[in-house]
Amino acid sequence: MAIATASAAVLTALSGCTGGSAAPAASEGPSRALTKTEQARVEQAEQRLIQRCMKRNGFRYWVAPPADADTVRAFTHSFVKDDVAWAREHGYGGRLKRAFFAAKKHDPNLAYRKRLSPAERKRFSHALGGRPDTPMLSVRLPAGGAVRTLDGGCEHSAREELYGDTRVFFRTDKIATNLVPVYDAKIRRDPRFAKGLKAWSRCMRDALGRDFADPEAARAEARERTKGLSTSKAHAVEVEFAVAEAECARKSSLPSTLSRLDREYGGPVRDRYADEIATSNRLKLAALRQAKRIDDRD
Repeated sequence: MAIATASAAVLTALSGCTGGSAAPAASEGPSRALTKTEQARVEQAEQRLIQRCMKRNGFRYWVAPPADADTVRAFTHSFVKDDVAWAREHGYGGRLKRAFFAAKKHDPNLAYRKRLSPAERKRFSHALGGRPDTPMLSVRLPAGGAVRTLDGGCEHSAREELYGDTRVFFRTDKIATNLVPVYDAKIRRDPRFAKGLKAWSRCMRDALGRDFADPEAARAEARERTKGLSTSKAHAVEVEFAVAEAECARKSSLPSTLSRLDREYGGPVRDRYADEIATSNRLKLAALRQAKRIDDRD
């Protein structure tokens, strides 16, 4: 499973920030964002399609089980965490992340590829993702910059079977899921954000005995304090910081302030890109239907 990297944007993980709640054009039919469970089902179907394709090319390929909900949550970035119960059990998710990466080291696909001869290893890579001359998918992001990826091999054929037009899906999905950087600077400059953050910081000083400019500063301090500690002691420190962050988030009402500002500043941006959001959602729903058919065939 691919775990998305954390965005530097303030509100990347807040509900609605990726545009999934925007209404589609009436003439284009209904659309909605997939749930996490549905998205995991599509990803599993994609892996099984890759597996079949690689077998046709003469290679073995293993489908990894989907990550559990807590592991996915551990990798989900948010500006401030406010689930006290989850923080009390998992801290910032450090143990979950370490377990995930430890399992990745034993990925049978990596071991299998390593055992291949150099020539077969190259053929494996070409079969999986395409050759060096494979066409690239590229899209300019709304806030600037661009993302690109190879569009070939079994990965391409799997996406094509699920989503149909891979170019349209890549373009609309990357736009729909990268809208927060368009407006997060406005949120940071808003006095309501500054007021909420100041209240959170005061609460953290009372809880932990020192000032933190923002939640990331507290997490950085937690990382420093856990260096060289045993796993159990490191987890205890992480839990202490994470619980304080979550409790202070609730006391300061910072999450609700961020949600309100997201609606105010993000709403017009999502309206501007409503077609891309709706198209991305519809293609994902089509992929879900196709995934169910693949499940029924297996």
